Amino acid sequence: MRKPFLTFLVILLAAGMSAPSALAQGGIVSGKVLDEDTEAPIANAIVVVENPSANPPRIEEMTNDQGDFTMLGLNSGDWSITPTAEGYQSNPGTVLVRQGNNPALSLYLKRILHPLEQALGAEALEGLDPVALGDEIAAADAAYESTDWDAALSGYDSVFAKLPMMTDLHIKRGNTLQVMERFDEAIEAFEAAATGNPQLRQIVDTAIVRLKVARGDEGAAEALANSGGGSREDLYNLGEVEFGKGNVEGAIGWYEQAAAADPDWALPLFKLGLAALNQGDMEGAKGFFAQVVEKDPSSAEGAQAKATLDALP
Repeated sequence: MRKPFLTFLVILLAAGMSAPSALAQGGIVSGKVLDEDTEAPIANAIVVVENPSANPPRIEEMTNDQGDFTMLGLNSGDWSITPTAEGYQSNPGTVLVRQGNNPALSLYLKRILHPLEQALGAEALEGLDPVALGDEIAAADAAYESTDWDAALSGYDSVFAKLPMMTDLHIKRGNTLQVMERFDEAIEAFEAAATGNPQLRQIVDTAIVRLKVARGDEGAAEALANSGGGSREDLYNLGEVEFGKGNVEGAIGWYEQAAAADPDWALPLFKLGLAALNQGDMEGAKGFFAQVVEKDPSSAEGAQAKATLDALP
């Protein structure tokens, strides 16, 4: 006769034990963190809720592989909630928390576009990995800076095959082809840049004039000279054109301007030394060659200047 009573007593005890446990959990907030564009769940996102008047005032959870999170023990009231994830913009907001279960939240994050996506549009890179492409361009730039022209050109060509609309690559290819003295191909690359982006026309025209001067085009040299020259390389190349024509005095004037534009640049000083030798000015030549050895002893010009100094009386 006592079994029903005992069973009822056990049920009451179980209910009495569970009630404080539920209360101890406080407000329960759960939900998902999702990609705003694709609505795909974002794993390992961090969700932070804060309420200065609550205890504790801050709770942080990480989403699982399905983008889910759950937070327990929140006091009632307004909480700020901020989801963050690597490669996404943070998206702060607020949530009103009540005791017990609260409605599930869907928190959306906007992916941060790669610089290539910003420049070309996400559609242009559909099916491509912008991070890998950016790494390829960086590697090609590094090869260019280290004067590994073949590696630089190969890198630019590889990216160009995937992104033919990227006008910056035409400029990079043109610069590389120019230093490789593949002048006609360089001009084609520069022209392609201006065709793809007419705003580059003035820059491209200047680059082509400089290229033509570098290969000894007298007409281009005259146009550049009439404009007053430009960079140290422009001034030097104008000297090269005049020297090639046999106009040593004219060449000296441009070499001097190039040296003045960059006093640490040894190349125009070396050419001034050669010009002095050409004019029979041995002491003047020695002075220029000594400067070359001092400023750039490890260069080819530095080695040649030292050998010339050793050979001069």
